[in-house]
Amino acid sequence: MRLRLSRDVERPLRAHIDELATRGTALLFVLCMATLFWWWQIDPILETWLSSLPLGAAEGTVSIYDPHGWMSTRWSMIALLALITTLPLVAQQLLAFADEGLLPSERKWLRMVTIGGVGLGLMLATFWWIWGYPFAIGSAGTIGGVDGIGTQYDAVLLFEVGIGISWWIFLTIITLIGLTMARLLSLMVTEPFDPFRVRVHGTMLFLWWLTCPSALEGVWLSFSILLVIIPEMLIQWMPAPLLSSKARSPKSVFDSEGGLHRRLFAMCHCEGACPSVPSSSASNRLGWAETEALCLDPDARDALLDTIVRHRVSDLVISGCDGSPLPVEFRQSVASTNCQLSGLGWLDNDSTPKTREFAISTLASTSKD
Repeated sequence: MRLRLSRDVERPLRAHIDELATRGTALLFVLCMATLFWWWQIDPILETWLSSLPLGAAEGTVSIYDPHGWMSTRWSMIALLALITTLPLVAQQLLAFADEGLLPSERKWLRMVTIGGVGLGLMLATFWWIWGYPFAIGSAGTIGGVDGIGTQYDAVLLFEVGIGISWWIFLTIITLIGLTMARLLSLMVTEPFDPFRVRVHGTMLFLWWLTCPSALEGVWLSFSILLVIIPEMLIQWMPAPLLSSKARSPKSVFDSEGGLHRRLFAMCHCEGACPSVPSSSASNRLGWAETEALCLDPDARDALLDTIVRHRVSDLVISGCDGSPLPVEFRQSVASTNCQLSGLGWLDNDSTPKTREFAISTLASTSKD
């Protein structure tokens, strides 16, 4: 399926690669500058955090048993802080690069997931490092302490566990927001193996496999299961689709020959020149979308194409014409989705309200329940 949107610009593949390289180079430069800054600041930050622990370095309970591991952990923290610093710019560049090639609902989904996921993920990660992790360490020392035996903590393991949990929190938040927005925008159905749902979970599990530190390898599978289960449980309490377009979804019906159809009627007002009928006059089995002028409004065409793709429309019927005045790119995109384009031609025919309502009822009734 190859779709042509109004924002699409015919450019050679080399131009896209050059744009990606330019944006990637800018991000790499900013990441290097952030890495140098945190390399300069990392020692006092680590010392301050260790000293703030309930059983911190001030009490002599934190030791470094593996100097090489400590150097690796130190650079991991520098990389994590540099990545956090660069994330807002990464999100902006990602949205700018992908904006032209997405359907309206996909564009809205990506913006909400990127902005909401990055923002909420960073807030929870900050809460984890400043309050949550010190509280967990203090509780573990209180519960697991043995009278007469001192407690020693390995600084390398402390930071490895903290980094691993930070990644897990971030990926869980991204998964939850991604699935929630997909549900609200009707990009995902309730089937457990919906392709969109599988792609989201697969991507997050792969990232968790890449970022999980060695200190958490023993519980990687348990955290992976939770990474899938927790978002799936929470989205069950999310509201029904609210952010999708105002188009009414068609229902699957069978024609007299047993063929399955999902018909969508586009009530194009042609800037007031085309006769119209209210949506209440059509059966709920017939999908319905309204627009002022499909020929003149590229955003309306993109929204209609988005509706066709999301609702798997098999037949698109336009009110004012037969579809031939529409841009060739739009008609080719509709055809690529295996959707048949036709029209009633109300602009060219003298019709009464009764004949128009009869035509609409015919579209909805050429089926068998």
